[in-house]
Amino acid sequence: MARRARKWISLLLLPGGIAAAQQVPSDPTFRAGTELVQVSVVAQDKQGKPVTDLRRDEFQIFDNGMPQEVRLFLSEKPNPAPPEPLPPNTFTNGSHSGYSVLLFDNLATEFAYTGSGASGIGYARKKALQTLRTIPAGDKIAIYGLWRKLQIFREFTTDRDSLIRQLTAMGGSVDTPDWNHCALDPDLKGAARDAAARSREIGECNRVDGLQRIRSLDEELQQVADHLAGIPGRKNLIWMAGQFPVSPAALQKLKNAGVAIYPVDVHASMKTVQECDKSGGYQALRALAATTGGVAFHCRQDLDAAIGEAMEDGHVSYTLGFYQSGDVRQASVHQLGVRVSRPGVTLRYRTSYQAEPPRRPVSADLVQALNRPVDSSAIPARASVTLSGDSLKLEARLDVENLNLTPEEKIWKGRIEVVARFVTADGIMASDVFHQTVTMNLRQATYDAAVRDGLAYSTELKVPAKAVELKLLFANPASGKIGTLTIPLSEITAR
Repeated sequence: MARRARKWISLLLLPGGIAAAQQVPSDPTFRAGTELVQVSVVAQDKQGKPVTDLRRDEFQIFDNGMPQEVRLFLSEKPNPAPPEPLPPNTFTNGSHSGYSVLLFDNLATEFAYTGSGASGIGYARKKALQTLRTIPAGDKIAIYGLWRKLQIFREFTTDRDSLIRQLTAMGGSVDTPDWNHCALDPDLKGAARDAAARSREIGECNRVDGLQRIRSLDEELQQVADHLAGIPGRKNLIWMAGQFPVSPAALQKLKNAGVAIYPVDVHASMKTVQECDKSGGYQALRALAATTGGVAFHCRQDLDAAIGEAMEDGHVSYTLGFYQSGDVRQASVHQLGVRVSRPGVTLRYRTSYQAEPPRRPVSADLVQALNRPVDSSAIPARASVTLSGDSLKLEARLDVENLNLTPEEKIWKGRIEVVARFVTADGIMASDVFHQTVTMNLRQATYDAAVRDGLAYSTELKVPAKAVELKLLFANPASGKIGTLTIPLSEITAR
């Protein structure tokens, strides 16, 4: 333990600050006291165009009908130009927005539907490829598939070429509904069996198979929610399928994770408007999308344009946050309401969240956060690193406003948990996980400087053999906020 402490962390104090770094056991308990509930809101005018200039004081937010103070207010707008490159050996978890997941359902929707021409998942893939070739670069896009096991074909990236390669190579699995396994089962084709018996057995087989598919689909949607929960900001889930069965539990998980669902009905893409009106189902699709803040696409023959619209929706959005009042003893669903005082503005947002009792121990939460595919920016951080031999020196600045410090007798107090992990190219930990608690006591002048420039923080670590990446994590026990920062060692210029 002593060797670990020597090579661990020291807090670089700003003038007038007092801080203490405390060594803690490897499995401490990290619990959030009051939960910050965040709600992503899309605002549009009467012409359906985004409203970009709303202010905090124009919003009201309600939890189970009770007005709440808006403690967090963020306005997300598309960057008019690419961000300026960072200085050498500088890394940041930045400000994240523009996440879209192309979700192809091969569980309950056939890949190549022949009954109405090309209207299965294969057709949706073709249209998605057209979209990727035409939309501007910048959005972070992922490709997932609902197979018998959740498939991650491509994790979030802005690399259009890699997305196109992965989507081109994607085909239907042998378990796609189009294969009709029950009808092809040789045990059901015996000459001695009469047609009625075969029909009953095939019907029962299809019924059981359908139930298994729905159960798998529901489990995988919950896995998607867990996977996306730690990614900051709004996530657009563009779900391409012929039907959209989702349980209340999975739907609530997706809403809690800040996921807006954009159901794209691929079966209706070849129908006329009159046929769509007769078939019905659009109201249920709209309700599914609306409860998460998304938009439903039904009876759209231009699926490529629909997919592009789903990606673009929410580029201009607002994030409102409030703190739950009182202690949460058991999980319960709360209804959300958001109003805006400006006339002529329509809002879209998730309509509920699930309040949870105090969170589980840090060992589970932090490891899960470290494994996220995208850095979390709930605690924004920017770090400069120096690599000399096997010694890595890091100097970081943390956004103090997201550390939930509280003033007590003119001293701003709080604490953060800091975790660091080196990994190899195979994703295996290259050394022990380092974890420490840092207690802060900042005088007013120090706090003001930290608000302006960020809280200065430094660490020096020994780089283990075969390590290719360093993952840093900063966690705030008061609010449950977590920020992570990934540093590829190959991108550091050694001195």
